[in-house]
Amino acid sequence: MIEEKLLNLHCTSILAPCIIDFVEQKRALGNKYNAGVEAFNEFDRFCNDKGLTSPSISKEFLTLWEEKRPHENETTQLIRVSYVRELCRHMYNNGYDAPGAFHPAPKKSREFVPYIFTKDELERLFAAADETEPSPASPLRHLVMPVLFRLIYTCGLRVSEAVHLKVADVDLEQGVMTIYGGKGDKDRMVGISDSMLVYMINYRSNPLIKESVSEYFFPCTDGGFYDTSTIYDYFRRYLFAAGIPHRGRGKGPRVHDLRHSFAVHVLNKWAKEGKDIYTCLPILRVYLGHSRITATEKYLQLVPNAYGELTEPFKNRFQKITEALDEEKDL
Repeated sequence: MIEEKLLNLHCTSILAPCIIDFVEQKRALGNKYNAGVEAFNEFDRFCNDKGLTSPSISKEFLTLWEEKRPHENETTQLIRVSYVRELCRHMYNNGYDAPGAFHPAPKKSREFVPYIFTKDELERLFAAADETEPSPASPLRHLVMPVLFRLIYTCGLRVSEAVHLKVADVDLEQGVMTIYGGKGDKDRMVGISDSMLVYMINYRSNPLIKESVSEYFFPCTDGGFYDTSTIYDYFRRYLFAAGIPHRGRGKGPRVHDLRHSFAVHVLNKWAKEGKDIYTCLPILRVYLGHSRITATEKYLQLVPNAYGELTEPFKNRFQKITEALDEEKDL
C-alpha cells in the first residue's frame, strides 16, 4: 500500500482564507488535491508579488496570472490556469468579488505532435550527457545528468517526477521506485529495468553522491532538487551535441518527448512480439500514471505504419468503453 502524502498550503496573501477554505472542501471530498496545492502556493506568491490588497480576482489580474511562461508548455499553462478559475467560481459563489469567474478561459490552440526519438538518436543524446564536464560551481551535475535523462526515458517519467524523486522513494534492491503526487495527484510504483538499475546503483555508489546529505535522488549543489528549466537548458545542449535539430519553440523535441518515445517504443515492441495490444494497453496506462485509457490510446496513432492495422480495432473498442462509463456516470 502506497502511503498517502498531503502537501501543505503556505499561503499568506489576502486570498489565503479563500484558498484554504477551497482546498479543505476538496480534501473533505476525498481528493488529496496535491497538484492544486502546488498551484495555489505559487498563485499566493504571485498575489503577494503583485501587491494584491483586496480579496478579489479581477479579469485583469487573472489575465496576468494566465500569461504563458518561458519553457511552459500549453497543457501545463492551462492546468495551472484551471485551478485558479475554480477558485474564482468558489469565491463568487461565497459572495466575494470575483469577476474573473466569468472571464473567457484560454483554449488549447492545437494538438501537439510529440517528437519520437529513434534508438540511434537516444544513444547519441545519452552519449552527449555522458560528456557533461565537472564544475566547481556544481560538483554533482556531471554525475546526475547522464542518469537522470536515462531514467526519464527508460521509465517514462515526467521531468517533474524525476527531479522530485527522493532517495527513500527508490528501492535499488527490488528495482522499483514510488512516484508520489504525480499528475492528477496519483501515486504509482514503477519498475526499473536491469540495465537502468545498474546505472542507478553505480551512481548512488559514487563517493560524491554518497557524501551528499540531500534527501533527493538527484541533488543539486544546495541539497535541493533541480529546477525543470535547468534540465531543459541541458537538454538543449545535449540535442546540439548529438546533432539532433531543435525545430523551434513549441515544436520540440522537448524533454517530455523522452516519455512519449518510451511509450511508443513499448507499443512497437509489443506489436513485434505479437502481443494483444488491447490487453496490454491498460498496463501501460498504469505504468505511465494516466488517469484515463484514452490518454494512453493516443500513442497508438504514433506507432509506425507497419502496425497501422493494429490501431483501427481500438477506435471502436475504446469508444464503446468510454460510452459505457459515461452512461454509468449518468445513472
